[in-house]
Amino acid sequence: MNKRNFTRVGYSEGASIRYDDHIIFGNIDNLSLSGMYIKTESEIPLNGSVQITVYHTLNASFKFSAKVVRQGDLGYGFQVSQIDVKAFDSLRSIVERKCSDQTVVMGETYRMLSCITHEERPV
Repeated sequence: MNKRNFTRVGYSEGASIRYDDHIIFGNIDNLSLSGMYIKTESEIPLNGSVQITVYHTLNASFKFSAKVVRQGDLGYGFQVSQIDVKAFDSLRSIVERKCSDQTVVMGETYRMLSCITHEERPV
């Protein structure tokens, strides 16, 4: 049974994860408007707060704050805790391009409003 509350799509791009004084790199396996799974061989503390940077083109990236919610065999699952409007728009564009049901994406957008900030803040 699938317990996911948000549409998850395959996505294969690089990302960095910053926590405490560490920065590690990994490859995104899949993502949704509420989080993502990043493959990495590095160890990351569960339930901790991190800052993730997604490198979605050669010249563009976006950042957001997240919580480490799951450790898998190949990496970690992250849940978005705070994201600015510009970064959320980038994330939403990725999901929208890969999802066949735009009505679902719009409904999920409204459910994410509590995490979206209206100004760009350093993360």
